[in-house]
Amino acid sequence: MRIKILLIAVLFIAASPLFAQTTLKIGHVNVQELVQKHPDTDSIHTVIEQEAKDMEDIYAEMLQQQQDKMEAFEAESEGYSDFMRKTKQEELLTLSQKIQTFNQTAQQQIRQHNIELLQPVYNEVNETIKKVAKENKFTYILDVSGGTLAYISPDSEDITALVLEELNK
Repeated sequence: MRIKILLIAVLFIAASPLFAQTTLKIGHVNVQELVQKHPDTDSIHTVIEQEAKDMEDIYAEMLQQQQDKMEAFEAESEGYSDFMRKTKQEELLTLSQKIQTFNQTAQQQIRQHNIELLQPVYNEVNETIKKVAKENKFTYILDVSGGTLAYISPDSEDITALVLEELNK
């Protein structure tokens, strides 16, 4: 039994240099930089900025209406009965809640639309990274844009420029 274990250990030790011969080719890329430099990104930002401006215009209009109603209430509240004053206050409160809900919903919709528009860009960047990595025989490609890498060896090759070149073809 000991001889079998010893024989297996010797074979394993003898074979380990064969496994160690496999070289890893590691590269890194900045995905955020690639997305920002992607040809479609500027037009996407233009669309999102226009949507945000439209929403801001509506929001400003709603705030102005609220301000006008508040000023009218303050000017006329002396002549109101308690019931009328309470009704107008509830109206103002409801309007304020409506404005707040609109603002939150508008921001969520803009963020969601931004994500939807940028998703094809991210997909294209990722596919191009895979293509460049395969063509250049990389074993691993690390994304440095997340800032979670503790160390990048000087031997790691930055392929951001190669991917950007491929994206611009």
